Amino acid sequence: MTHTPALALATEIGTQVGSLTLGTNLFHSTIRAPNVTVPENCVFAWNGGGAPPLRTMSEPDEIRKAVILVSVRNAKHLVGNDLAISIMDSLRAQSIATYLDLELVNSAPRSLGQDEEGLHHFGLEFILTYQEP
Repeated sequence: MTHTPALALATEIGTQVGSLTLGTNLFHSTIRAPNVTVPENCVFAWNGGGAPPLRTMSEPDEIRKAVILVSVRNAKHLVGNDLAISIMDSLRAQSIATYLDLELVNSAPRSLGQDEEGLHHFGLEFILTYQEP
């Protein structure tokens, strides 16, 4: 089975946080500028690399740890911060089918400031651990 960690996490965020819907205000992609299909207030999740895979010399399977970056964008600082905290709290102690572990890297959302349009950004990092043949 081929895993797509960022899509799996984005899907789980949409399941756990009722105000977010994948493809509407939650996207499996890097940050995109607001337009007719991407609202100002939304969340993005994408692959951010990861540690080298672990493998026992005699085994073909690898244990992989993918870092998933999540960015919350909102016109209002407190609303964006609260949504980022809600995502963190919703995923705490959750598991995603076919993944061995879901780990939150941050203890609090990272405020990334405002973009040129005055929208506030907050960053979160997660690690998804999985086995890949």
